[in-house]
Amino acid sequence: MHTVKNGILSNGCRQYLSQIRRQIILELSNFVSKIAELRLLPQFQYTLLSSGKRLRPILVILSGQCVGGDKDKLMPLAIAFELVHTASLIHDDIIDGDELRRDVSTLHRKWSVEDAILAGDAMFALAIDLAANFGAEVMKVISQSALELCDGEYMDVHCSLKTATQQEYFLTIKKKAAALFRASAYSGALIGGGSPFEIESLSRYGENFGIAYQLKDDLLDLTSSIESIQEDLKILRITLPLIHLHEMSDLKRREQLETHLQSLFEREQNSSLTAVRRIKRMLRESGSITYCKERITEYVQRSIDSIMPLKENDFKSYLIEMAKSLIV
Repeated sequence: MHTVKNGILSNGCRQYLSQIRRQIILELSNFVSKIAELRLLPQFQYTLLSSGKRLRPILVILSGQCVGGDKDKLMPLAIAFELVHTASLIHDDIIDGDELRRDVSTLHRKWSVEDAILAGDAMFALAIDLAANFGAEVMKVISQSALELCDGEYMDVHCSLKTATQQEYFLTIKKKAAALFRASAYSGALIGGGSPFEIESLSRYGENFGIAYQLKDDLLDLTSSIESIQEDLKILRITLPLIHLHEMSDLKRREQLETHLQSLFEREQNSSLTAVRRIKRMLRESGSITYCKERITEYVQRSIDSIMPLKENDFKSYLIEMAKSLIV
């Protein structure tokens, strides 16, 4: 077992990721230029060429290169996954009523809900068109991951803190967040020419990486600025720290938590901010923040263990470093 500690990316890994991101952005720009006849072109440019980590396309390429695949051959497949991911974000923003993403207006706020829905649908269609060049198995993997993503989003939307369990939460993020990471790694390894064992190993890496990534994202949402936390709690996003706090609390503390959450909808700003501070304190005192950090480490460990049997090369090392960088 490869013991994990909080990892800082090596110079080699940072340079590799920076180079791959630049290539992905260039490829996205070229792709957008080829669909200039679409009336949705401005919406595509706005979302696809915006800032982003590009983790899913990076995972396609890294997984493929890890088993000896060619980066240029993998790039169109990577773009297909970025299209699916971007489409899902557009639809998520509509569902959640978010006005900002990465500090800029969401697509439905800048244009309209109708435009945003159509742009997301078009991106799914274009992703399928790209994936079709890689055969039926890749098509099936992408469509299955998109279906899981939708099912996970439905579970998330209809989740209630009073009835939520950790088991239900992990199933939700396995579908909503990890499915596309798993599919990215699987497809990259498949097209890269990996053996069945290598493909399965990288697929498990992608799933566990995706779960750890979502856990970290949830944790950061609850440990960022008071104002950011306030907006997240207002839409009552059910995250692991909140579920853990609810499970660890007696009836009185549960009632206090529910009262604080209700206060977020009051017009009085000071009352709302006070409620956020009290919820943050309850999360710390219950050990819920620490518990979430421990689960992140657990899934990072699982992701690394998944690929430890694979042959040593720089790309495997970069995958391990990327996983370690999620530790908080």
